Amino acid sequence: MGNKKYFKMAGFVLLLISFITLAACGSNQETVTYKLEKGDNSIEVTLVADDEEIIEQSSTSITSYDSIRGVESKEDAEALITPTAEPLQGIDGLDYNLDFQDDHFIETIKVDFSIADTADLPGLNELLENEEGNLNLEDAVKSLEEQGFEKVEE
Repeated sequence: MGNKKYFKMAGFVLLLISFITLAACGSNQETVTYKLEKGDNSIEVTLVADDEEIIEQSSTSITSYDSIRGVESKEDAEALITPTAEPLQGIDGLDYNLDFQDDHFIETIKVDFSIADTADLPGLNELLENEEGNLNLEDAVKSLEEQGFEKVEE
């Protein structure tokens, strides 16, 4: 009796593994990360694509106050940068955050394109959309590389 229960459980596990394997084979999801460093500043961009169409983008930028003209302190940076961030608040599919430190600030952005409307994302659709209106991974990677970004090997 216990043997029959064991075979049923083993069959169930094999069936589950088969479904997971088939699901993984059916998806052509790819994740790439690129980074650009200049002095004390850096930006890292991660793109997630499904069948070459970008479905998610995230970036983390670290910017020193010394690199911004007219900014000498955390308070100066907050006064200058915070108002420019306000239009990005409350956009569906966009998570935007600023973190002001003593000598730099960290900006994090995450866009879920399955939720976000690119028309609501200032400047982003002009940067990444190809002529068909799709967010194409190949075009985005080419643009990043032309700007000096280097691929981060994972």
